Amino acid sequence: MRKIVYVGNDKWFGCFEVLTRYNNLDIVHAFIPNDSVSLKQRCLDLNIEFTITDNINDNYVQISNLNFDLYVVLGHPFLLKENLLDVADGIGFHPSMLPRRRGRAPINWAIIDGLDKSGVSIFYLDKGVDSGDIIYQEEFIIEADDTAAKLIDKVSTILANNLPGILLSWPDFSTSTQDNSKASYTIKRKPEDGEITFEMSALEAERLVRALNGPYPSAFITMNNGERLYINEASINEFKQ
Repeated sequence: MRKIVYVGNDKWFGCFEVLTRYNNLDIVHAFIPNDSVSLKQRCLDLNIEFTITDNINDNYVQISNLNFDLYVVLGHPFLLKENLLDVADGIGFHPSMLPRRRGRAPINWAIIDGLDKSGVSIFYLDKGVDSGDIIYQEEFIIEADDTAAKLIDKVSTILANNLPGILLSWPDFSTSTQDNSKASYTIKRKPEDGEITFEMSALEAERLVRALNGPYPSAFITMNNGERLYINEASINEFKQ
């Protein structure tokens, strides 16, 4: 029986749900943000103890008194500090082929930057940013019409297919150390970064719309009166005279 402390949010709810189906995976406690309605309800349905928290590092005393083997962190915005990592090993994931594109908003940036493929990396947590030893990686294709929501589905499928087996076999699997000399980073995005401007090409605007079509504030145009017109779909058409 593998005893797990789960840390995550609703964006990756499907992965959490898959983990709950395995009899040999025991989620002893979940730490979730207040707006994770689906996770909260699933915990209530299955009698999984949970705590509402914005930052898992605020819950050190509570965690240190739990009996568990591993953290599983899917979508938490804060790095686990060293005192938490001293309590137990942690396994997390990143939607890129690490060490490339570490950091924030990798799904959005993959579309904005026009990538034709990306991937999923499952790795051990350490005190760095997405820098722990790699346990598993898998690439996927980014289609020309893929949105952020579609990429989230692709990532979720890879996680659901592979994470349970990894957790059940822990710690008996091989890992690889990341080559930090090949690391690159993406930066955090804010809602105001979704503005479509006249300086953008049609392709840049279309990519921005697709990159924010999902559980994110949509791309928008600022009207003359200052109001925002939100755009959820876009295409590029060629006009012939």
